[in-house]
Amino acid sequence: MQHVVSQLITKKEELQGELNFYKTKVAQLEEVLNGIDISIKAFDPDFDLNSVKTKRFTGNKHYFKRGESHTMILDALRRAEKPLKTSEITNILMKKKNLDTEDKSLVDKIQKSLLMVLKKQENKNTIRAVNKDNYYGFSWEIVA
Repeated sequence: MQHVVSQLITKKEELQGELNFYKTKVAQLEEVLNGIDISIKAFDPDFDLNSVKTKRFTGNKHYFKRGESHTMILDALRRAEKPLKTSEITNILMKKKNLDTEDKSLVDKIQKSLLMVLKKQENKNTIRAVNKDNYYGFSWEIVA
């Protein structure tokens, strides 16, 4: 019984920390919005700020431009002396884009995205998977 209570306390502490983080984030965003409102009014005092529509926030960030990951993957494979694992390709590309390779959630998101590109390139016979255990454990090489 004590173990359950201990786990619940730990979870509560985590959620309180997350809530405090987001409260701070909301306060920062409200300050930025207020500054933007002031700037708009400085340039156009008659502008109706309520006429600005809110865009839906999806939270999705595009870390690569269109076709960029495809090119970067091929470049990494060309430079490699041996086939590269999916995780190695992910690490190389994240470092080139100056993304945080310690953020496990981000690494997972990027790796899933790159895996889709790798599969497409494999279907086009541009690259091939070797050492097939599972897609994350694959090593990839350019088709000669």
